[in-house]
Parts: sequence; structure tokens; C-alpha cells
Amino acid sequence: MSYVALFRNVNLGHPGSPTSTILVDAFGGPSVANSFQTNGTVVFDAVDPESVISQARIGLAAVEFHQNFVVRPLTDIASLLNEAPEIDPAENVYRLMVSFFDTIDGSQISVPLRSPNELVEVRSFHDSHAWSVCWKPKNTAGNVTGFLESLLEVPVTTRTAATLERLSRKHGTAGLALRS
Repeated sequence: MSYVALFRNVNLGHPGSPTSTILVDAFGGPSVANSFQTNGTVVFDAVDPESVISQARIGLAAVEFHQNFVVRPLTDIASLLNEAPEIDPAENVYRLMVSFFDTIDGSQISVPLRSPNELVEVRSFHDSHAWSVCWKPKNTAGNVTGFLESLLEVPVTTRTAATLERLSRKHGTAGLALRS
């Protein structure tokens, strides 16, 4: 089965981030893993994903890389694209985003929920991911990850809906397409 590791705050090859080769090797090497884009997204095949994840954490720690990551089955990533909230073009939304985190009880969070600076709005909340939109009225877009981390008090990693759609298309799970 294929899985996706979604790292937080990674820009491959830049200071503080591993190279693509280091990331892929941590998940078993190029015969079973590949890096998708440069944002710290790794797709890997595994019969025992927990063992692969454990080995990846050990291998990355050996090269002094300790960033948080979450892992989801690739089929789950493709399926959640069908949950994408509708966006009214009149809203002038900059990006539709999905954020991932370890499973939490979010029953006390009601949506929609706006960030204090009004640049992020959480549109749907689930126990291990949330859909949000952000705006970019000037030079800086709303910080979806930062807003959710302060709200949830757990590490969060975020991707655009378009990135996940490309990932699903590349890996043959795009039958569940994002609504346009």
C-alpha cells in the first residue's frame, strides 16, 4: 500500500532541510519511495508502515533533522479531496488549504472560524485534518499553519488543495477529483 509523509516546514536542499535523496533514503530508498515537489512530501510503499516510519525518524535524526511529519494512506489523501469546501469566486480567496495533524478531539471547535488578522478561515474541521482558505490582500498570505498550531497546540503541516490534487493525479488516485 502507498502512504504519504507530510513534513512540516521543509524546503528540500535549503539550510535546515534535508536533500531529496536523504528524505527518500529515510523511507527505504528510490525503489519504494519518492519525493513529491520540494515541500517535504514523500510517497512510499510499505507493508508495515509503522516500521518504515520508525526507521525514517531514526535515519533523519542521525542527520540532525527532527521536523515533525504526519503519514496518511495515499487513498485517504485522494478521498479527502472530495471534502473540499466550495469557494465562491466573489470571496477572492488566495488559496484553498488542507492541514494535517495528529488525531485530536476537535469537538469544541466550531466553523467557520477566522484568524484574528482575518486572513485565514477554517471551513471544516475533522479529528486529523482541517480545510481552510486564506487571503493575500498585500504581500503576505494568511498563515494557515500558524493559526491552527496556536489554536490546537499541536504541530500542523499544510498543503494547497492543488498540490494534493497533483499528487493524487501523479500516483493514480485522481479518480476522486477536486471540485472546481
